[in-house]
Amino acid sequence: MTATVLVTTEQGICTLRLNRPDKKNSLTREMYDTLAAAIRAADTDPQRRVILIAANGGDFCAGNDLGDFQTRRPGDKPAAWNFLLALADTQVPLVAAVQGRAIGIGTTMLAHCDFVYAEPDATFSLPFVALGVVPEAASSQTLVQQLGYRRAAEMLLLGQVCDATTAATIGLITAVTPAGAAHATAQATATRLAALPRAALRQSKQLLRRPPESLHARLHAEIAVFQERLASATAQELIAAILEKRPPDRSKLD
Repeated sequence: MTATVLVTTEQGICTLRLNRPDKKNSLTREMYDTLAAAIRAADTDPQRRVILIAANGGDFCAGNDLGDFQTRRPGDKPAAWNFLLALADTQVPLVAAVQGRAIGIGTTMLAHCDFVYAEPDATFSLPFVALGVVPEAASSQTLVQQLGYRRAAEMLLLGQVCDATTAATIGLITAVTPAGAAHATAQATATRLAALPRAALRQSKQLLRRPPESLHARLHAEIAVFQERLASATAQELIAAILEKRPPDRSKLD
């Protein structure tokens, strides 16, 4: 049986590739569990420095498999629950490459990614209300923060479909790539991230993802992490290499 999520790690990049193209990569409980486990594993694996989310076929993700909704027992947590928590919790940088349709959780998961590159044919839609349900993946917060209330309301209440150009303009994605280039662009960004000091990168992401707070609170949070990183062997080696005009000793970097 062919795996519906392909998990590979190469040169520090853990690629999670949705592999259910005949169903437009709609997500099942098994797929959510595989994705969640891979993300959790990357949190503690120094070899998985970056996570790249991609998909086979013409569509990125058509959302939750509707059949799974029908087999769910009353009171059960959604199949996506562990996956959504893993996305929200991880300090590992997340990069995504999108083609075709990204529907429901196919779009809301992208709000948790740090970089999103989309093909020109990509579309993004959130038909929750039309299905008689409500937004998930904390999208009622993340999309308001990222897009502003009016744009978020268009997508979350009206189910307005957003094309790739508009998505880039309003900040839903990082950029639109030339046709056929989304994955290569995402891979290039992932490669750059994988080459950076791991702890500093993860802690910088953690700071970026902190909830709004006073400037003084953020200053204190940053300086505490800054002092910790400055004392690290990685920072000391990188600074010494600059001062001594030599390449850094990669064995001393984390």
